[in-house]
Amino acid sequence: MEEKATRKLFSNKTYEKRQTIMQQDTKDKTVFLKSDKIGEGELGSMLIRGFLKAMVEQEKLPSKIICVNSAVLLTTTNDENDDALIALKDLQSKGVEIFSCGTCLDFYEKRDDLKVGVAGNAMDTIQTLLNTNTVTL
Repeated sequence: MEEKATRKLFSNKTYEKRQTIMQQDTKDKTVFLKSDKIGEGELGSMLIRGFLKAMVEQEKLPSKIICVNSAVLLTTTNDENDDALIALKDLQSKGVEIFSCGTCLDFYEKRDDLKVGVAGNAMDTIQTLLNTNTVTL
């Protein structure tokens, strides 16, 4: 008769550690957006909009969202009905701080078109990235 061995995937300590990490407050988290898309093309645009809309529905939110490079376009669009901009405004109304790279805004000539959040600078961005848990997209 063949004995079937049950294989334990995680030790109890590993499981408990994962549970603790999952339950930690996300107030020390920063979302770092590097592009106005997740991936490329129209699908990438759809994915970033879906990601931001889904984030609004989460119980625990990051403390900050930092937008650099083309991600600043998400905060500066002229179309007030844009799903990404609406989601970012909703997140801001829930206490999430939104920062757009000032140099990036200048590069795209969009500083005057900023619709949500504030223009940030390199020093503040560096301090935030070094002092919080960061999720980069």
